[in-house]
Amino acid sequence: MTSPVEVNLTLVVISASLIGCGVYLLLERSLSRVLVGLVMMGNGVSVAFLVAGGPAGTAPIVEDGVETTYVDPIPQAMVLTAIVIMLATVSFVLAMAYRSWQLTGHDDVQDDTEDALIRRLAARDVASDSYRADRSDEEDEEKSASDFTEQELAEAAEVAERLEAERLQSERLAQEKIAADLWTKEKAAQERESRRTHPGGSDEKKGNES
Repeated sequence: MTSPVEVNLTLVVISASLIGCGVYLLLERSLSRVLVGLVMMGNGVSVAFLVAGGPAGTAPIVEDGVETTYVDPIPQAMVLTAIVIMLATVSFVLAMAYRSWQLTGHDDVQDDTEDALIRRLAARDVASDSYRADRSDEEDEEKSASDFTEQELAEAAEVAERLEAERLQSERLAQEKIAADLWTKEKAAQERESRRTHPGGSDEKKGNES
């Protein structure tokens, strides 16, 4: 009969604290806090694996005639794998946070405008030609479970309309600029053509005036 494995209570508390803090930080909008939460949660899981592996012992190399307590190599191998995966994940999130800081000046995750518009259409029960949405008795529960309020949906719609108006305005200005450039080039070409066909016109005009 095998003896029960002794668990270090301190390591268990440390592992639970790291995982709890990591999950709390993962719920934030800031990518920097998400990054710290990933690191803390990864370290907590690694400590949990080490706790599950049992007490320390000698290397798991069996020798004839030697009876001793060997350490379980499986948790250590899983911890090494977790470290490699955590390094790749941290690098990816750090790159996203840096890029977001370059583009917007902050690393907060913003609400998707298209997602907000889709939610607003779904709240109004707008049915397309190929699909008819039947309203059920759970409509109030679905509205209460939505991540966006009515004010946020209205603001998202206003932002989308403003962006569309700005895009149309910029396209119109670009077309007017192209038309003005073409008119200038055409006028210059006509002046060059008139000078080429009537090279002495200006001299005759000066002679008549004299």
